[in-house]
Amino acid sequence: MLYVSALLMRKVMVDNPSFREVIHMRKKWLVPCVSVMAAMTVFIGGCSGGGSTPTAAEKPKAQGEAPSAGAENNLNFPLAEPVKLKILANTAPQVKKNYNEMQMFKELKEMTNVDVEWTQVGWEQLAEKKNIVIASGDLPDAFYGRGVLLDQEIVKLGSQGAIIPLEDLIEQHAPNVKKVFEQRPDFKTMLTATDGHIYSLPTFVERDFNEIPSVLFINKKWLDQLDIAVPTTTDEFYEALKAFKEKDPNGNGKADEVPFSFLFNNAQNGSNSLAGSFGIKLDDPRNNLYVDNGTVKYAPEQPEYQAYLEYLGKLFKENLVDQEVFTHDQNTYLTKVRSTDVPIGAFFGFSKISIFGGLNEDYVPVPPLKGPDNKQGWLRMPAAVSKGSFAITSSNEHPEVTMKWMDAMFEEMLSFQFEIGPIGLTVKENSDGTFEKMPIPDGMNSGDFKHSEAPGNGATVMVLKDMVKRLIDEQADEKRKYYEMYDPFASREVIQDMLWSAEDGEKLAAINLDLNGRNGYHASTFAKFVMNGFSDADWDKHLAQLKKLRVDEYVALYQKYYDAANGK
Repeated sequence: MLYVSALLMRKVMVDNPSFREVIHMRKKWLVPCVSVMAAMTVFIGGCSGGGSTPTAAEKPKAQGEAPSAGAENNLNFPLAEPVKLKILANTAPQVKKNYNEMQMFKELKEMTNVDVEWTQVGWEQLAEKKNIVIASGDLPDAFYGRGVLLDQEIVKLGSQGAIIPLEDLIEQHAPNVKKVFEQRPDFKTMLTATDGHIYSLPTFVERDFNEIPSVLFINKKWLDQLDIAVPTTTDEFYEALKAFKEKDPNGNGKADEVPFSFLFNNAQNGSNSLAGSFGIKLDDPRNNLYVDNGTVKYAPEQPEYQAYLEYLGKLFKENLVDQEVFTHDQNTYLTKVRSTDVPIGAFFGFSKISIFGGLNEDYVPVPPLKGPDNKQGWLRMPAAVSKGSFAITSSNEHPEVTMKWMDAMFEEMLSFQFEIGPIGLTVKENSDGTFEKMPIPDGMNSGDFKHSEAPGNGATVMVLKDMVKRLIDEQADEKRKYYEMYDPFASREVIQDMLWSAEDGEKLAAINLDLNGRNGYHASTFAKFVMNGFSDADWDKHLAQLKKLRVDEYVALYQKYYDAANGK
C-alpha cells in the first residue's frame, strides 16, 4: 500500500513527470464510493455502493441520545454536498496558523468534503474558554485535540447529555477505531465510563520506551579519574558519591562538586526509582501507589519506604546530595545539570539528548542498584492516554459524518502525519519503509517546523508501536537502550488510568489534595524526614497521621478501579 501526501505528490510530479500516474490514481480515488477509512490511501480496488439512509440528525433526538443503530451505514466520502461543523480545538502553543491553512487539514477536507469552522484555543486559555462555552449552552459540534476534556468533564458532560455516547457510532462508522480497540482492548476499558458508555476518544502515541521515564546518570569521567567502577549497589553508590565530594574529581583544587542531585517527586528527574532498591515495586510520583500481587498499596506507609527515606537522609546529612532538591524547580535543576560551573556527579534525567542536546559521553546510565536485601526495582509509568481528545456534542446535527471524519484521522498513516507532519515536508519515507526527519528550514526550530502543516502535539491521533518504530529518531534510539536496561526490573503490575464516577472522583480529589497535593502531607513529610532525620516514634506518628488523612479510603478507591480494569 502506497501512502503519498498531496504536498509530496505535487513535488514529485515536478521532479519526475512519470509520477503523473500517481495523480491520476488520486483523482480516481476521490470518488464518492471511497470510504474515509481509505481517505488518504492510494489504492487499487473496488467499493460497494448503496442507497442513502436518513441520518439520525434528520430525526428528532433527545439531548445526549446516541444515533439509532440504523443510521446511514453506507455513508461515503467525499460527500456529494458539503457539511459544515463547528469544532473547539485544544491547540499546541507552537501552532501559528488556522488549522484550515495546514496541509493535513486541507487534504482531509478534499477527501471528505467536510468544512470545519475552528475555534482554536491555547492550552493556557482552555479551561476558561470551556467554562464559558459550557455555561452558555452554545456548544460546538465537537471538541477536538489532545486532552481537550478532562476526565471529570467527560463524566459530567456525558451524564448531563451535553456530549453523546459514541459506541454505536464507532461500530457503524469508525473501522479504524475498532481496529485499534481490537489491538489494544485496554483502551476501550479506559474509555468506558461507569454507566457503560464511551463518550470520548483518545490521543495516544505508543512510545513504550517512554514508560521508563527516568534514568540515573553518573559521571564516568570522574569515576575513571578516581579508579571507581560504575556502582551496582546502594552501598557502592554511596561510596562513589563520598569520593566525588572528598577527592576533587574535576581537578580544580576546589571542593565545589555536587555529588548527586534530583528533583523531588518528578517522573523524569526524581529519585522515585531508588525506592525499588528497598523493595518498593513502584513509587508513582502522581499518587505514590503501587500494586503488589494484585493488592494496591500506598508506598509511604510501607516499612520498605522507611528504609528508602533513611538512605536518602544519610546522603543528605553528609552533604552528598544537593541541598536544594526540595526547593529548586525544573528549570533550575536542568540548568545545574547542564552547567560546567556546578559540577554534578550523578543525577536523574529523561535522556542525555533531552538534557545536553547530544550524547554527552561524560555520563553513563547506572543499572538498577541492589539494595540491602539485594532487591532491585525501577519506576514504570504507563504511556499516557489522553482520554478526552474528541467528543461529539448534543448540538451536532451530523454525528455520523463527524465520527467518520474523525475516524479518518485514526488511520495509522494519517495519525502519524497529523502528529509528526506531512510526509515530504517534515519527514521523508525511505525505500525500506522507515521515515526520517527532514532538515529544519532556516529561521525555524523543530517545534515550529513540526507544527507548520499539522496540529502536532495538539492532534487527536492513535499511533501504535509498529508505526512509531518506523521513524528514525536519535533520542528514541537512546531511550530504547535505557528501556532495555531497566524494563526487566520495573513492575508490570500498574494502575491503568480509568474514568471514575463523579462521586468517587470527588472523594479522590478531596483526599488527594491533603495527602499528595503539591503542598500536601507527603511532600512536607518526605522533605522533613530526609533533611532532619526521624526516629521510630516519628514514623509511628506518621502512620497514624496517614490514617487520619483517609489513606485507607484512598487505597480502597484505587483498588476498586484496578479490580474493575482487570475483570475482578
